[in-house]
Amino acid sequence: MNSGKKLVIPNFLCIGAQKTGTTALYHILKNHPEITVSKPRKETKFFYRDSEYKQGLEFYSKFFSYGTPAKAIGEFDPDYLYFDYVPERIFHTLGANIKFIVIFRHPVDRAYSQYLMSVHRSHENKEFEEAIRAEKSRLKDASLIHRNHFSYLSRGCYDEQLARYFKYFPKENFLFLKYEEEIQQNISTALSKIFSFLNISETDLDTNIKMNEASKPKSKTLMRLVQQQNPLRSILSTVIRTPETRQKLRKSLMRWNRKKIEKVPLDAALRNDLYEKYFVKNIEALERMTGMNFSSWKEKAN
Repeated sequence: MNSGKKLVIPNFLCIGAQKTGTTALYHILKNHPEITVSKPRKETKFFYRDSEYKQGLEFYSKFFSYGTPAKAIGEFDPDYLYFDYVPERIFHTLGANIKFIVIFRHPVDRAYSQYLMSVHRSHENKEFEEAIRAEKSRLKDASLIHRNHFSYLSRGCYDEQLARYFKYFPKENFLFLKYEEEIQQNISTALSKIFSFLNISETDLDTNIKMNEASKPKSKTLMRLVQQQNPLRSILSTVIRTPETRQKLRKSLMRWNRKKIEKVPLDAALRNDLYEKYFVKNIEALERMTGMNFSSWKEKAN
């Protein structure tokens, strides 16, 4: 129960999409003197995990209450764009004036990047094409783990996801960015737009942040112990009380357990076929909704 103290809560959210550089953006923007981000972790999972959401706003506020609140207070969680019940929760919790940063990436490239991440985390053991074919049947299982790790195509239906937000928030609350042109190739352009959107000062920030590299675990057993709920994690939570220390230990174990691999490029013909089969109408709808031009996505890869 809130004792009368004003809670520190976000006035902006970067909601995705997944695999569009949100982690790099978090690490860059957390060094801006006028921005407060969630700590000790980038993603609180508050709005999409029932277990977190049920703990209430005071619990959520603790992720942002580690110092003097800055002008812009924000969280970066790419799952917020995807899960259909999240917009309503945000509206009822943070109000109608919250600002959103949304990054769009070629949906097939995004899907393949997510697939590689699922392989890295030992969730996926199928080949990419096989995993795509299995997605529909897998997602009939409503469990979060299936929707998190096997939602390769469905996460690329940006128009459907954005439409859910537009039911609660006006278009002027959103800043839309293209991953390929504004995050991957020229992040300074994206940062200038973000500074203006959040009404904060133009600041030189270190952008030499490594993106998530292709890798696989040395030990799948250790990866599962680190990533998934299990008795050992519960015991460690009672021994290591502070979330910051647990987070540092988790990251150290993941770094040690990571073996860099050569990223196998996505077959160009498959990329073209998947775009034509699954995304043409969605991207046309997205262009109408956002006023953006995604013609570069429509060009066939060689």
